[in-house]
Amino acid sequence: MEKQLTQGAKRILDESDENACGFCVFYILDQDGYAKKTKGSAVEVPWYLSSSAGDDIVLEAELPANPLFFLQVSSEEGNYFWGQWWLGDAKRTKTNAICDLVPKDCKAIQKTLDGDVTEFEVEAQMPFIKGSSSKLVKIKLTTKEQKFVTKVTSAKLTVPKALWTEWKEYRLRLWRSGKVWGGEDKDDEKEKDEKKDEKKEKKEA
Repeated sequence: MEKQLTQGAKRILDESDENACGFCVFYILDQDGYAKKTKGSAVEVPWYLSSSAGDDIVLEAELPANPLFFLQVSSEEGNYFWGQWWLGDAKRTKTNAICDLVPKDCKAIQKTLDGDVTEFEVEAQMPFIKGSSSKLVKIKLTTKEQKFVTKVTSAKLTVPKALWTEWKEYRLRLWRSGKVWGGEDKDDEKEKDEKKDEKKEKKEA
């Protein structure tokens, strides 16, 4: 029988996604994988849980498109679009990473934006998912043309609920393993005390 969840474990698992929030960052990389330092090459923004209905979880982010702070998809050779999504804290760590984008050639992206097409898709890998390389998730990005510059204005990450649950369960195992090395979970101790009090009350009744 599966171990009953402690209060701490329930907070980590967050089955109703009440505390689902975090950040995502997007970069333009050169052909060696280094982030470019020029204007329009990097943006970090928060994401929001926009939908949990149906079979998917949808996380959305709005990107700025002002004159100084924006993300540009250019048609120059040797540029790649890349990014990361993570849960919670302002900094990405090994234990809060949701997914890493598979780098995509910016020139190839530009070719898909011909005519009235303003959206393109990239794929991302969720490192906590078993067999993650064959279970890539999709990210749809919307662009806007401003003075002959293609700027990314929004990003939508769609994760099947089954993968989202698997991802959260792996985080829970990481949290539990940390508790094992650090000593017994305080929530476990609290629950044991509560059960002792309940038994004592029943005997006195």
